Amino acid sequence: MKRQAQVAATAMLVIAVLIGGVPLAAAAAGDVASWGRNDKSQLGDGTTIDRSDAVPAGVGQTIDIAGGRHHVVALRSDGTVAAWGWNAQGQLGDATNTDRSTPVVIPGLAAATSVGAGHYHSLAVRQGEVLAWGRNKEGQVGQTDLANRAEPVAVAGITTATQVAGGREHSIALLQNGTVRAWGNNDDGQLGDGTTQASAEIRSVVGLDNVTTIIAGRIHSIALRADGTVWTWGDNEYGQLGDGTTIDRTSPVQVAGLTGITDIAAFGFHTVAIDTNGAVWSWGRNNYGQLGDGTTTMSSTPVRVIVPKAVAIGSGRDYAMAAQVDGTIWAWGRNDSAQLGDGTSIDREVPVVVDAVAGAVELVGGRDYVSVRVGGDAPPPPPPAVSCTAATVGADLELTWTEGFGRAVIRKNGSWLSTPGNVTSTTIAGAALTNDSFVVRLRIDGERVDTPCQRDAPPVGPSCSAVVVGNSVELSWSDGLGRVNVRRNGSWYATVDGPTSVTADGAGDTFSIRVRLNGERIELPCETP
Repeated sequence: MKRQAQVAATAMLVIAVLIGGVPLAAAAAGDVASWGRNDKSQLGDGTTIDRSDAVPAGVGQTIDIAGGRHHVVALRSDGTVAAWGWNAQGQLGDATNTDRSTPVVIPGLAAATSVGAGHYHSLAVRQGEVLAWGRNKEGQVGQTDLANRAEPVAVAGITTATQVAGGREHSIALLQNGTVRAWGNNDDGQLGDGTTQASAEIRSVVGLDNVTTIIAGRIHSIALRADGTVWTWGDNEYGQLGDGTTIDRTSPVQVAGLTGITDIAAFGFHTVAIDTNGAVWSWGRNNYGQLGDGTTTMSSTPVRVIVPKAVAIGSGRDYAMAAQVDGTIWAWGRNDSAQLGDGTSIDREVPVVVDAVAGAVELVGGRDYVSVRVGGDAPPPPPPAVSCTAATVGADLELTWTEGFGRAVIRKNGSWLSTPGNVTSTTIAGAALTNDSFVVRLRIDGERVDTPCQRDAPPVGPSCSAVVVGNSVELSWSDGLGRVNVRRNGSWYATVDGPTSVTADGAGDTFSIRVRLNGERIELPCETP
């Protein structure tokens, strides 16, 4: 559904697109990485294996991407177009109906400047004309015979298009003069021509000009005007038009209360927008938390997404994404196929940080996957060097490692110890007293990499001291030893579990403590200072 909004402006963003925090090893600037469901090969990695971590598609030098239900279309910097994923309706444009698990370049399509995707069809702009291919049951490919097309065909009557977008069964195009054209299914008014009559021939969206960006949801359409206002039309069952009602509209209505908007996104039954301050807004269906406001209550007017300042947004069927200027990606909503990239399949009503990818220039979704465009105009900056330090804090070690690498695993003496998650530090109780070695395991370039945690000081070692006070002895020992067996004159005296001191009778006796360190039992004399 996604079309590239303001390609040149987006290209100016200096965002490092990272897999596990570093650039894809095999991905030059402009490659595509994806995660989520892969049953139709929609991730483009040569398999049909679902992925919770990002994998590269290997398309190379991509400047615009669009996501269909189970397929992706990519515009390359040389004007060619590649596609991959499900192809039952000919939506990959390679003259077959064969699914493709890796990108295929569409034969005969060159000099393209923009791409779009509907659920089962695809679109491109070439020198002002619109080409379309795939499913045409409702005329969404612009051919009056309603027959599917497995190769690109021209949509009659358009010569000055700049952008294209597709819904489930309709298509829209933005013209150079800022007006919008539409064709295909129109049961809910999604063509915006004031009627509900379907048409394989282009129709003018009424009362709309000065448009800079277009997008299509499943059965509704959205336009962003130059003044920063958002206009919508079509299906409104869940309030996805944002006008405060659930009434379908056959011509554009303004989204209530939104100004200063810079980009828009949609795929299913909700809509997402970002404003000049980096605030993200959403409205419509919310059964999976796809509005990101902490609820599952639908809203027919915009609500603020609980996400930090963003610079880019994207949307899938029942989920959405946002990227920050530092490269962090957030996602929220439906997560049954790990499409949120946080390593779980738990739906999220508020945004969570994506573990799989640390940043993106452009984000698109489909039914249950996410694809991101990696750069596209200049190579990303070099990644930070990975390091981990182990600072002594009393009896503990505080491990701290380089940020931006997603989910971390801590290993002790070569074996798993814990998985603290998407954090950059953790504390290991009592570790300052031992010679144990620790590493942090991170996923870099799709591979597990262990980075040793360098200590700031050698182990301090456990100790016990004894101070005579009258007829008693105050025994104190190092913190972090856990359960301590106190012995007097070589025999058991008491077992202390937690505290690090005890007062014993017998000022003339000899005391020691017995503890377990590194899996071994050791005995330490309680020395008199």
